[in-house]
Formats: sequence, structure tokens, C-alpha cells
Amino acid sequence: MKTTPDRLELSASDLANHLGCRHLTLLDLAVARGELPAPACTDLALEALQERGAQHETAYVEHLRAQGLSITRLPDSISTQAAFEQTCAAMREGLDVIVQATLLGHGWLGRADVLRRVQTPSQNLGDYSYEVLDTKLAREKRGRTILQLCLYSDVLGEIQGRRPEWMHVVPPGVEFQPESFRADDYMAYYRLVRRRLETAVGSGWWAGKATYPDPCDQGYRVRS
Repeated sequence: MKTTPDRLELSASDLANHLGCRHLTLLDLAVARGELPAPACTDLALEALQERGAQHETAYVEHLRAQGLSITRLPDSISTQAAFEQTCAAMREGLDVIVQATLLGHGWLGRADVLRRVQTPSQNLGDYSYEVLDTKLAREKRGRTILQLCLYSDVLGEIQGRRPEWMHVVPPGVEFQPESFRADDYMAYYRLVRRRLETAVGSGWWAGKATYPDPCDQGYRVRS
């Protein structure tokens, strides 16, 4: 969650965080508005897990490259708008695989691990379109992963003129066999959670109305 000159920009993490803890949404909003400092966080285990996740993504991309697919990896050191424009350009070019794609739409921001071209026509791209793949270390699929995939697929659908029929999780393994989920099976629930978050941050429920930090799985890790 962050503020831009003309809007509040929300992400898949904000969606999952609101589902797990409304108080966390209040804290995130206060940080985005400059009313609280961003939390200082040091978690060596988390950093190690993130490094393993990056290695898994790299290994999967190399697996695709070995199949002769055309691949581009978009830089992460440029502005969000520039990254979005490069993503759209790569989609129009029709590349087989787009890594770290930036997706923007109606105040939502997503950064998909992988977009993969499929031979399903779309309004804006012609005789092909893209589907979202997320590389995950965990083999158990949590609700936040499905929400993330739904958001990415929804925004991707706005960009290409067709919402993907399928969304995928790629767990570790020699063959990197994706686990596929039919988007329409989850979209109704995703829209419900999305609408609740949009209503919450847009209605001013946080003004003068305190939430309570009940213990839960969500939250900040702060340096002691």
C-alpha cells in the first residue's frame, strides 16, 4: 500500500492482509499516509526464505529457456509506470515468457513472477493472450496465494482484453509441473474481499475508529 499524487495504490499483499487482520490495514494505511514510520524489520529466516524463492524462480525460468522459449526479465530498478509500460510492450511483442511483470489497473498494483503466452485469443493482443504463474516453495496452497493469483489475473485481463481462464502455481521439482486453478472458481470470493478492502480504505472507517490488535498470523515483525 502506498500513496501516489492522485490515488492510494493497493497490492495483493494488502488484500491478503485485510482478510487476515483489519488492524494491519489500519497500520499500513497510516504508514502510507505518513502518519507512522515504516516498521524496522530484521528476520534472517525470512531473508533466507526469500533467497530460496528467488533461486526457485530462476531455476524455473532456466527450465523454460531450455525449451527454446523467448524470455524477457523486466528490471526492478525503474519506476512502476516505466515497468508497466515495458510489460505491455513485451506482451504486444508476443514473447513467450515475461518474468517479473508489472500490472497496473484501477488503483491496483501487481508484480507477477511469470506471464506465459497461451494460444487463446484476446481483444487487445490478437490470436494469443497470457496467463499468470507464481513460483512458490510451499506445496500447500494458502488462501492468500489464490487471492494473489486472482488479482493478477483480473488486472491482466483488463490489460489484454480477456481474463485468463487458468492461473498456476509452480512448486519445486525436477519437471516444475504447475498446479493449475480455474480462475472463475475463485473470482466471486476474490471480488468480495477486494470490495471490502476498497470500501474500508475509501470510506474513512479508520478515522476516529480504533481497531484492536488481536493476536493472529498477520502483522509486522519489529526489531527488538
